[in-house]
Amino acid sequence: MRWLLLFFGLLGFAPLGHAATLETGDVLLMSVPCYVCSLIEIEEGVPYSHSAVVFRDGPRVDVLESWGEVKRTPIEEFLRRRRPQTRVAVLRARDGSALAIRSNEVWQLFEREFQGKGFDDVFLWNNRDERGELFYCSEFVAKFLNRFIVRPFLPKPMHYQKHREDWSRYFRGVPPDGKPGIAPGDFLSHPDWVQVGDI
Repeated sequence: MRWLLLFFGLLGFAPLGHAATLETGDVLLMSVPCYVCSLIEIEEGVPYSHSAVVFRDGPRVDVLESWGEVKRTPIEEFLRRRRPQTRVAVLRARDGSALAIRSNEVWQLFEREFQGKGFDDVFLWNNRDERGELFYCSEFVAKFLNRFIVRPFLPKPMHYQKHREDWSRYFRGVPPDGKPGIAPGDFLSHPDWVQVGDI
């Protein structure tokens, strides 16, 4: 067992066995078995198509996510959605200077500005409807955590080149190439965040 811990330590992350090791502000990356989720994973070249933020309230662990709408979800329900035989990556701010976050501040911001907002199924940064701004999963994670972190998660020009016909069918026309956005896998490249394990 000691050599396993040393091995994981050398890689820069430790194994996570269960939700008790998660912390408020952790980012979870997951593969979901759905049509557009598979397209996202192929397009981005990473095995993740959904993302969420961990929220701890004492012993209770939930996630804050955009799934149908922006909402709070029990961790067990969130994990049941993952693609069979896959692991959920856990990302954490590398040090305390990168993320100054307290559970009460997280919940107040979420409840005041994000909870109940609609889901953006066309993945447009700053898309809106009559209720206000719409969020797809990784857009919500980025914009929510950007309120707490030193170096923000920034959008990039999005591309929809692989399986172009499938993307055109999904968007019912020309995909929004070049528009700003962020994909779940993009969180892996932020210099202040590191994968600390998986579930």
